[in-house]
Amino acid sequence: MPRSLILVSALILIMFLVGCAKRNTAYNDEVLVTLDTIFPVVGNPLDLSFDANNIYVALDQGGISIINPTTSENRWYTKLISRDGTTTNFMNIRKIAVVGEFNRLFLNEVGSTDLIHIVDISEMDSLDIMDSITGASQDIQDMKFLKILNPTGADVIELIYSSGRNVHYGRYNANLWMGSTFSFLSPVPASGVDLNDTHIFVAGQQRGLFIYNRSNQQLISEVVVPGQALKVKVVGNYAYIASREGGLNIVNIANPAAPVRVGGFNTTGYATSIDVSGDLAVVSSGSGSVYLFDISDPSNPVMKQRLIAAGYTNNAKFNGSKVIVASRDMGIMVYNLDAERTANY
Repeated sequence: MPRSLILVSALILIMFLVGCAKRNTAYNDEVLVTLDTIFPVVGNPLDLSFDANNIYVALDQGGISIINPTTSENRWYTKLISRDGTTTNFMNIRKIAVVGEFNRLFLNEVGSTDLIHIVDISEMDSLDIMDSITGASQDIQDMKFLKILNPTGADVIELIYSSGRNVHYGRYNANLWMGSTFSFLSPVPASGVDLNDTHIFVAGQQRGLFIYNRSNQQLISEVVVPGQALKVKVVGNYAYIASREGGLNIVNIANPAAPVRVGGFNTTGYATSIDVSGDLAVVSSGSGSVYLFDISDPSNPVMKQRLIAAGYTNNAKFNGSKVIVASRDMGIMVYNLDAERTANY
């Protein structure tokens, strides 16, 4: 047989095999969101939080921005002058969280002393640093502050944050910080934390996901996932994990003693944040930009849209009918969810 015929035959066979190869992840391109507004910012937008009116942005060396998307007002702060005249200069604001119901903003400052500023935002024209969380606050990787839905005492806010291998949980009355309720050590650095009524979930980098009993802080189980678990979001019976080079991983936690990885999607770039709303998930993936997934079947997440125009992204979260993206190069990008296309999600 002529050599040219052999080469052609081999090429046809290779093309046939590639065409028949099964994709390791599902894909169904669909426009779920459209860009509404871009808000330029100074610094590197790392973290996002929201209340009923504003977007709060941690800008690292740039301080913080408070953006009202309705009026397009963008308040930028590199320092705060408290009501007593004290000036606090921001060095590196890496994490941010707001509990709007009680007018409290929490800022993770990394500088000469790592801490969490507690800011009174009841008067937007006169923000006041009223307290701080110090001590066990070095190398904070993740933090969440949440309204307690059914408070039984004076405390109205609960918080959880990870500091190196330490995980700290506390309750706060929105006036005076009294210290953490409990702390425990993870076997490895805790890059991400989340909780529900009964358990605490820790993203443990190369070790995967750890699950702890909330009442006694005892380790119940762990499960390995592809990549390095950086952030975790728990919704119902599933933990959704941003796993750096491993992309999106989904773990069934219906039985916390025996968690099982059921699905995932290997994103381009490094997956660094995860958020969930209904049957949609959004993942920021660094140089891979932003991915939107249909997770109605957790064992088979389907990529619906990729926001390549966002460039290098640090974070992406749902905020009602919008997706807010923290883009290193573009700033804060506000996308509108298509109500008709997302009605089933």
